[in-house]
Amino acid sequence: MIQVIAPLELPLEEISKIVKQKGVWILRQLRFFEQFRPATSPSQHVSGETHRYLGRQYRLKIQVGEVKHIRLVGGFIEINIPENHPSKVESFLNQWYRGKAEIHFQRILIEVMPRFESYQLPTPEIKLRKMPTRWGSCSSKGTIYLNPQLIKASGSCIEYVIIHEICHLIHHNHNKLFYTLLERILPDWKQRKNYLERLMA
Repeated sequence: MIQVIAPLELPLEEISKIVKQKGVWILRQLRFFEQFRPATSPSQHVSGETHRYLGRQYRLKIQVGEVKHIRLVGGFIEINIPENHPSKVESFLNQWYRGKAEIHFQRILIEVMPRFESYQLPTPEIKLRKMPTRWGSCSSKGTIYLNPQLIKASGSCIEYVIIHEICHLIHHNHNKLFYTLLERILPDWKQRKNYLERLMA
């Protein structure tokens, strides 16, 4: 099932027309994100398993201890947790990812906003939202929603997604004006997009 979110004032006929025009792109996106669905071997959240953070691969190192903490040590994500149970580890690791995502996404947003100075845009609010088939989206009220899983990608890829969504605050559709603006703000956006797709495959 595909869910379409559109402004209330947009006629259904126009929504249907846009969906049909974007049919090939929608199918391509669905196929791309399908690869992230768990297959026969989902993450077990055990020591030695590989997980990504900011574009790099790290192995989990789980230790039992009273004080909960997560830290990066060399090539490891070191997790100290009172109970070494996969569901507990997964929940704690996801909390850590979300916390890091909030910090890094906000920092990158502040860094890129000066590129849009001529458009006099207010700095948008960033919120995290679990999205199975998208990296980001934006609302008509100017809020940017980002997939917390994006924190697993490199900084340059995160920057691309954020700039992409800011461009949508100016041009809401993927039309020529949108891509002209994206190209001007981020000339290498295609390379970053392709790198993101390869990195997270």
